[in-house]
Amino acid sequence: MLFLFLALLMGGFAAQDALQHLTPRPLKASTVRKLEVPPFGSFGNTLCDDSLAMYDHLAFGSYRHTTILRTSLSGNESTLYKLPDEFADSTAFNDFSVTPEGAVTALVEDEQGHSMRFDFDSEGKASSHTNLELSEQVEGDKIAVFPNNTMLFSGHYRANAPAGLRGKRFIGIFQPSGKLIRRLDQTGLEDINLDLPASHIPDGGITIGRDGNVYLLSSEKVLVISASGRIQTKIPFTKPDPGFSAVEVQYSQGLLVISFAKPGKTIDIFQYLVVNASTGEPVGLYEPTEDTGNSNVCFSRSEGFLFFTIKNNRVNIITAPLR
Repeated sequence: MLFLFLALLMGGFAAQDALQHLTPRPLKASTVRKLEVPPFGSFGNTLCDDSLAMYDHLAFGSYRHTTILRTSLSGNESTLYKLPDEFADSTAFNDFSVTPEGAVTALVEDEQGHSMRFDFDSEGKASSHTNLELSEQVEGDKIAVFPNNTMLFSGHYRANAPAGLRGKRFIGIFQPSGKLIRRLDQTGLEDINLDLPASHIPDGGITIGRDGNVYLLSSEKVLVISASGRIQTKIPFTKPDPGFSAVEVQYSQGLLVISFAKPGKTIDIFQYLVVNASTGEPVGLYEPTEDTGNSNVCFSRSEGFLFFTIKNNRVNIITAPLR
């Protein structure tokens, strides 16, 4: 047991050391898909399922509105996911999750600050909703839904919580009924700084892999969490430089992509670290180019990075393979 622990520890140090010597490789566009889809505004990161359909939180005037658009990779199919009318104006959006199969779940909060889970059917209609067994002093940040339909919830205590709790993380596993199964208090993730300026790009992201594990991203590591709430492993990484924030994590066929961003003079600057999801060993560090644009929406081990661009008032998807 001691030997195994030391081997894992040394492997983590070796992976971090390897990251410090990576030079970013420029991504080159290989194919362009011209979709018959007009441009649209959205908040936050695009999520994708295993068919590379794209899911976006639409910008309908206010971030609080919960309207999610699914667009197929061909652009020929789309679905709108909306809350029932009785909840649409009385709740505020927090986050949403998409499983590899394309099942959509939204996390919202009511006017009292209580967190609620909404699950949707394939036609975009809410099939169920539940209140989470959770204090209104906790605000939701990220969710991911496991294959057994339990949900990992990552949030933090609000500024109105007792002084010793403000900004502290709350991570737990919830049943579909909303009942709390297990808290993951000793995760080793950083607390939330509630006083950061609005211009700061926050660290953090989450995704669910085809392997059934949730990958929870913080500023310096990825936690790999099973449906039972067990932390399978921790994947440490080193940012390309201290100015970067770790803003997104994506999974495809055993590979993990950690996206870094930092403010530039005119646009944000991005780099993408690809690692082995089992061992944490780096595969490569990549950066977008003028040909790809900056808007990465999906990652596929077989196809590479997919970027969203606008040309002639239509959406184009540009593919840039790993190399």
